[in-house]
Amino acid sequence: MNTEQQLEQLLERGVGETFYSFANADGKRWWMPARHMAVGMNLYQPSGTKGKLLKRGLPWLHWNPVVRKVLHAERMQLALGDELRELLERIFGQQGLEFAIFGGTPCVHQKITMQLSRGSHILGYVKVTESKEIYGIFEHEKKILDTLHGKGIGQVPECLYCGTLKNGLHLFVQSTLKTQQSEVVHAWSDKHEQFLNSLAVHTRQKLAFEETDFCRDLNALEERLPMLGNPPVLSEAIKEVRGRYAGKEVSFSAFQADFTPWNMFVEKGQLFVFDWEYARMTYPPRLDYFHFLIQTAVFEDHLTTEEIAHRYASRRSELTEVWENPDLALQCYLLAIMSIYLQREQGKLEEDTIRRMDMWLALLDKLKNKQ
Repeated sequence: MNTEQQLEQLLERGVGETFYSFANADGKRWWMPARHMAVGMNLYQPSGTKGKLLKRGLPWLHWNPVVRKVLHAERMQLALGDELRELLERIFGQQGLEFAIFGGTPCVHQKITMQLSRGSHILGYVKVTESKEIYGIFEHEKKILDTLHGKGIGQVPECLYCGTLKNGLHLFVQSTLKTQQSEVVHAWSDKHEQFLNSLAVHTRQKLAFEETDFCRDLNALEERLPMLGNPPVLSEAIKEVRGRYAGKEVSFSAFQADFTPWNMFVEKGQLFVFDWEYARMTYPPRLDYFHFLIQTAVFEDHLTTEEIAHRYASRRSELTEVWENPDLALQCYLLAIMSIYLQREQGKLEEDTIRRMDMWLALLDKLKNKQ
């Protein structure tokens, strides 16, 4: 089933509240309620200027047919299907639930995300898939979140439900502390640093390198080198990192693996981080810094590979306060993220992934040549 077909299994059309559906140039689609649209638009996390203007303006202008025509927005009536509504009412202990929908980023692991609210209060989020593979990712995220809460990390969601509906669709339901006043911070700050420091301390484990998630991901990357044409720089980087850690006891901690502004928010002075689908529990500490650095450079600042390398170089001296060898840490991150993407896409690389691989390889090559 595609996204539309899955929504047919979840919703009733022609009844309920008025919604507007619109899409962006990347093929992402949203369904936003006319009532309390400003609350619903919290599900919309644009990185570009046009998207940010749309987020602010649509709640005030959706009634205007000219605006709807420009956006190619479709008007419709939607309500939660009985089984889904009854389940969510039990989970959240409330009736009269309102919702907004994001159809997901087109990719091998595309999934539907629903934001649940009541009035001005955001209650939580629901992820939906028909895929057993993605359901396995849901179960992995539940395990990660349960573990983090058990270790005293409270700035992450709580998994409230992970299961399957009678129609075969799989659900992951999570809590949130997000409000309309929550802030999305796009620049690195002390809050980000404090979160990663807390994560490193609270999830630290001492174990043999060969027993770590990081070692397993290096092995997985090495197995998939032919997919990338066996680039020598990658083989050399894997060999160097193995030489640093192999046969030793290491002190590793959790790696969120998608630490970006659009997967976090600040509420009452604290940073809250969600989307732990690809997280690992035993990795070199604080590597998420590099994901934030590179992803914001690409998607928000639209920098070239050369400019990203220059941005890292300009910050390298201050990073020696975090890592004895920042270049090694960056190298570990680049190997990790390439491995995670290659495993995720199972040998069928999409064009966007190929572009990212080229960029990560170019950064790794610049790093190695500098050394």
